Amino acid sequence: MSTAEASNSQRPAIPWSSASSAPLAVALLYNQNGMASWCWEAAHALQELGRNVLLIAALDVPLPGTPEVEVVRIDVAGGCALRRIGIGKTLSAAANLLAAGPDGLLRRIHADLAARGVQPAGYILNQSTLVDRSVACPQFVAAWAYPVDLLAYLRKIPLMVTDKGLKSIMRTVLSSTGWWRRDWRAYRAADRTLPVTRVLLQSLRRRSVCCDLVYPGTCVSPVSDRASDGIRLLMAAASLGDSRKRVVWMLEAMKEMRPPSGVVLQLAGEPDDAVRRAAAGIRLPVEFLGHLKRQELQFVMQNADIFCFGSILDDWGYVLVEAMANGLAPVAPAISPFDEILDGVGSCYNQHSPGDFVRVLCSVISSDLFHERRQARDRAQACFSRQAFGRSILASIESVTPADAATTSGVKSGVGRLADEGFDSKY
Repeated sequence: MSTAEASNSQRPAIPWSSASSAPLAVALLYNQNGMASWCWEAAHALQELGRNVLLIAALDVPLPGTPEVEVVRIDVAGGCALRRIGIGKTLSAAANLLAAGPDGLLRRIHADLAARGVQPAGYILNQSTLVDRSVACPQFVAAWAYPVDLLAYLRKIPLMVTDKGLKSIMRTVLSSTGWWRRDWRAYRAADRTLPVTRVLLQSLRRRSVCCDLVYPGTCVSPVSDRASDGIRLLMAAASLGDSRKRVVWMLEAMKEMRPPSGVVLQLAGEPDDAVRRAAAGIRLPVEFLGHLKRQELQFVMQNADIFCFGSILDDWGYVLVEAMANGLAPVAPAISPFDEILDGVGSCYNQHSPGDFVRVLCSVISSDLFHERRQARDRAQACFSRQAFGRSILASIESVTPADAATTSGVKSGVGRLADEGFDSKY
């Protein structure tokens, strides 16, 4: 028996009967970004389908609402201390950025649950560093980044680096390379990988990764008529001045726009001086809503008409899906994954052309907005609802049998040993 076969044969049997009382553990909610939304929604989607669920969250992270599932708080602080001398600290930091193994968090989570007398039926994981084959429990991990080759990870560096200094750029290069290695280790080690888009699914399958398409989902609001007091455009980001969200880019483009009367722009998030200056230069009223909690933002969405999305870096774009689920007509860049999310609903624009953004936005403003909003909500209901999300997760879980776990190729004992599998040359 080969090393890989021996490792796979030690995987646990998978108790996937829907009647099983063992909980599915969803991890890890440790911040307030889209991956946190994924954990929150996955846990509630599974619970609403009748499954026993635990949502694992960091001790102090605020939750986006009142949970309807059991939440287990875990202390995720810690990590290896760096040596205090210059070269040693530098080498240690570089090694950490390039590391491809698990971060040890799943072992700590598993030990904490065991101390509480809990043996999960499986882990639903939102980040590749959590996948850890030393934990004797089935593991399913979301895949976010597309394209999947190293060059694609490195191409994103200009979009990610706000400080253009050499140290910042080098750190981001090392971090991007490390994340590429971590992602691929997790894709090969997990019982199933759950890509968030069809193009990512196809790319992983071409590379013989066992995976199933799972669109992240959210709550879909009932259909409601908007008040006939004008048209509300909405842009939203935690930090409106974050260059990666391109709110300023959209505002600068709108300076040449001549909207009809009654159009109002709402900005949800914390503005900086650049945002305020750009907003002052456009020909329509602007309302600054400030930072909003997730539930507050969704209430604003339910009373808006068009959602303007500018990011070209997001691997998914939860806020875009939430806008559609709340009945907003979306306007987004014509790139993956946003073109797949819209799929003919709303309108896409050339991400490099301010003129095209304005043209598309004006076209949506003058369209049958009730029809546009209804289409967006219907697509969200069909593809991005909690029910669709939960069903997709369960279908992937139930497709894995003990026989699959014993024969899946490409997993070795000793996670992180990638070079001897031809990892670097193949990908």
